[in-house]
Amino acid sequence: MPGDRQLLRGILLHDMRQDLRRHLRPMLAWYLLFTAFATIAAAPLTTWSLAALLHWIERPLAGVFQRPLDGVLALAWLMLAGALSWWVVMLQQAGMLLVSASHGCRYRTAAMALLGVLRRAGPLAGLAALQVLTHALVAVPWLAVGGALYRVHLGAYDPYYVALSRPSGLWWFLAAFLPVLAVGLAMHATLYFRWLLATPALVLESLSPCAALARSRSLTRGRHLRIGMLVVGVAISAALLPLVVTELYGGAVTALLDRLPPHRLLVSAGMAAYLTTYAATVLGALFLGTTINALLVRALFHRLGGARCARSAEPLPKHPGRFVWGAEVAFLLVAVAQATLAVSSMKLRPEVIVTAHRGASAVAPENTRAAFQAAIDAGADAIELDVRLSADGAVVVFHDSDFRRVAGDPRRVVETPLSAMRGLDIGSWFHPAFADQRIATLGETLDFIDRRALAVVELKPDAHNAEALLAATLLEVERGGYQDAVTLASLSPALVRAARAAAPEARLALFANAALPGTARRTGFDMLGLNHLQLDAAAVADARRRGYLLQVWTVNDPARMARYMDLGVDDISTDAPAEAVRVRSQRAALSDVELLLVRLRSWFQR
Repeated sequence: MPGDRQLLRGILLHDMRQDLRRHLRPMLAWYLLFTAFATIAAAPLTTWSLAALLHWIERPLAGVFQRPLDGVLALAWLMLAGALSWWVVMLQQAGMLLVSASHGCRYRTAAMALLGVLRRAGPLAGLAALQVLTHALVAVPWLAVGGALYRVHLGAYDPYYVALSRPSGLWWFLAAFLPVLAVGLAMHATLYFRWLLATPALVLESLSPCAALARSRSLTRGRHLRIGMLVVGVAISAALLPLVVTELYGGAVTALLDRLPPHRLLVSAGMAAYLTTYAATVLGALFLGTTINALLVRALFHRLGGARCARSAEPLPKHPGRFVWGAEVAFLLVAVAQATLAVSSMKLRPEVIVTAHRGASAVAPENTRAAFQAAIDAGADAIELDVRLSADGAVVVFHDSDFRRVAGDPRRVVETPLSAMRGLDIGSWFHPAFADQRIATLGETLDFIDRRALAVVELKPDAHNAEALLAATLLEVERGGYQDAVTLASLSPALVRAARAAAPEARLALFANAALPGTARRTGFDMLGLNHLQLDAAAVADARRRGYLLQVWTVNDPARMARYMDLGVDDISTDAPAEAVRVRSQRAALSDVELLLVRLRSWFQR
């Protein structure tokens, strides 16, 4: 409608530009104040609450889903985590709304905004809970339909087989589920834009959570599509700002730092300065994006009929500028200190273990003697392999729950005796040259490796046989005398704890798709293996503080291998151990100054 076009154009060209010019410095003061508050209070409080309430449901979040109840507990945890995260976002937006509705000293305005946010923390928490709960209820029907469709079309397949082999059932599932997903996402989008103005209604009009939702619905009725297009466009632009900054710095870092004299002190100082300016610039980009989003919501609220609620801040102090500049200088000093500490604490010569994931599975079929020999030839320090129980209790080296993916046989491993497995060709799927590869037992495999590399044995239990698999595996390891050459691993924290109880001296590893706060006890194992996409500096620091080794899996890109080495991981699991050994050797040949420069270049790669 022409009226709506004029309305949205006015919001973009007049309201937001005017508010940005008028409130930029008070917004910056609030942003720094809230960042400090979130770091010191809000974020730790959220994390500790989740840890305290959900420590006992660690299994489904740290590793795998083993019981139907695990899925329910995981969804409950995600709902609570979503509500708390959304609450923190609301607190920040509420402060910006209060700042934009105020006049006066920028520092006093920011301080008053913090007090106003704290007074509204309870109602904002209720609003966040209502929104997240409603979205969860809306999601239940289409998730249930998706689960039913998955069981019909893919329930008979091993999930790993589905992911790699993509059977015809997958396409039937996608054809049936994608329309359901589209409808579900459309419902969530409609709900989000319908309630977009609930926060300003609560903050600026002092409404209750339910009344704020009703107020937002009345203000946005009939305009969801145009509001959605505007909000999404602004959000994409704001999200691109930090990425653009990172790309610009990444392109400039090599040219600037390569001109420094080859002296470690100078290079370290240059890196600290560079990281400081980078952090400040990225924070500025994030601040600008957050401010634009808050001003957009405020302008929409006012243009559509919401109260302006303008108010004056307390009288100006004698030297108002000093307060703001003091906060900004304090932030820069903290940034300089952090950057200097990061550079000075870098371990330039870390000992990185190279683990061959299921052997050198990029050049030979996984979990076969050919793959294990290729890993040894490549110089791998360790070999990861998977074990399951056969129908007659033998511990066999095999990953999937059935033979479909590697042998074209739908039988399940747990229902097949060892004698019936011996004739299966598990190599031809990879290349005809490996047609002679057969399934081996754990004992045979450990004898074949014969301490030429460490063995990381991942336990792959089926339903109700975890204890039997653990007992049989420990027996095989002890029978061959390989206790000093084996690390037992699992995605299940409960199974790792059982292994510690059964074999106190064994080396243990917990594998996890994500290490969320409060979802796994960081004791009782010697190594944490993380999905490499979940790795960050905090995970490395946590491992150092708690005294366990940190592995990332599965990394096949040499650039990523270099980046993870620079971050300080202890172990890299890869399908291509020759590449990891090559990257490690190249780094070992560099001088300290060259390593510093390489680390900074790698640090900017995302």
